[in-house]
Amino acid sequence: PWITLRDHSESVKEGEVMYGENSFGNIHAGNVLPVHNGADVYVRMSEEGKAKQQKCKEAHDGWTLVRHVPAGNVWHPAKDQLVGTEVYGTPSGDHGEAAWTVRYNTMDYDEFMFSTGDCLKWLITKKTSVFGWYSNTDREILKSSASDRPYQARWYRRANNKEDPW
Repeated sequence: PWITLRDHSESVKEGEVMYGENSFGNIHAGNVLPVHNGADVYVRMSEEGKAKQQKCKEAHDGWTLVRHVPAGNVWHPAKDQLVGTEVYGTPSGDHGEAAWTVRYNTMDYDEFMFSTGDCLKWLITKKTSVFGWYSNTDREILKSSASDRPYQARWYRRANNKEDPW
């Protein structure tokens, strides 16, 4: 998928692309990754989701960093469309010098947070907003560095485009 802070075309120009795949470069990466020390993907189970699950385990309210791409001119090498099945690199935190991801498709989570490496730009969205197939379609953003209130932005997640989501 291509995940953006605002509508896709505007975000590409303004350096507000939050996530891309397939080592895609161009201004999609060049306007963001070198300027903001790479980008990261986090997942968590929301409080609402935890309550629904009613599991007897210690509450975990923090985010888990699951994917990182360093400053540079290309996005993640992943091609799993954010499903979380790929594993590559060595997890080294959010300031690592190489791209990495851990398997997270078996984790309990219902939210994503996409952020630049310096955390100046970020957005939180539901897992259900990311998954599914869509093209230039409004998807819900719960909150972001641009707004404390929910809003929508046009994203891409097309079945036959390995650089998606976008």
